[in-house]
Amino acid sequence: MALDPEYFPLKAGLNSVWNNTCHLKPEHKSLILSAISGTTKELAPVSEEQLDKLQTAIFSIEFLNSLETNNLSWVSDLARDLPEAFKKYIHEVGLYFHRHNKSLPDTFIDPLSKYIKETKSHVATLNYDNLLYDSLNNSGVLDGYSGTLIDGYWSIGFSEENLIRHNINKHAWYLHLHGSPLFIGNHKAMKDVRNLISADTKNHIILSHVKHKSLLIETSPILSTYWKYLDKALSESSKIILFGYSGLDEHLNERIALSNKTREIIIVEWDGAGEEMERNDFWKITMRSENIIVKRKSNILEFDDWHIEIEVPF
Repeated sequence: MALDPEYFPLKAGLNSVWNNTCHLKPEHKSLILSAISGTTKELAPVSEEQLDKLQTAIFSIEFLNSLETNNLSWVSDLARDLPEAFKKYIHEVGLYFHRHNKSLPDTFIDPLSKYIKETKSHVATLNYDNLLYDSLNNSGVLDGYSGTLIDGYWSIGFSEENLIRHNINKHAWYLHLHGSPLFIGNHKAMKDVRNLISADTKNHIILSHVKHKSLLIETSPILSTYWKYLDKALSESSKIILFGYSGLDEHLNERIALSNKTREIIIVEWDGAGEEMERNDFWKITMRSENIIVKRKSNILEFDDWHIEIEVPF
């Protein structure tokens, strides 16, 4: 958003793909629209919150599909196809956010890379863009077992065994908590192969109303492993820095709040997110902690003080 506030909003991705996808038939769109108020064939869904009833309907269709026997079906042919079509739509939205010509500035990446290398800090992302991943890859932070961060992928694909640190003083984890459009099945597309990816149902992307996210995470062996390792990462960390995070993913807030109530939590956010006092109160309630400092910036990519510490009053 700090790089391009027109291209990167979720609304932009949902709308662009809705109007250009070949995977959603007009009949599929009509089914989707029937579960989302305020939308039309021309007006696409614009937020995760709108996907609540739709996701419930898709769960129901998938369950009813599992009951089919002897060519007897509980649902129509059109409805039976909807879960697969919608998964491809979501994957296309993820690919939209990868197909851009933007890159993070060196003035942001250099101090962050240095901090990660010095402290062996774990990194976890909630979106599925390639901005941070590629930048850390270029800086050598993400470079297989030669770098500082490992994400469980190796030559044969993803495995939990690939997250085992044989030297905990050398490696930390990079956890894609809500997946990536680059993950297809058990493999990750790299380099020029990315440009050849088409929408696939074997993806690992979380895009839904927040109350459905935990269940969707559990359906992915890769993402559920990342969340398991998030708990381990939190238990090892003396400080948490939440950067550019809205605070609306309750399943993450719960993990952080329960992990350690005395840990320092630094919030780095856009100063247009709300009034300063209201945001301070919001974060204290959300994280269930008073041990919080909020750093507000007109452009969060100008932040470089990763060694920041909370000043505890006497």
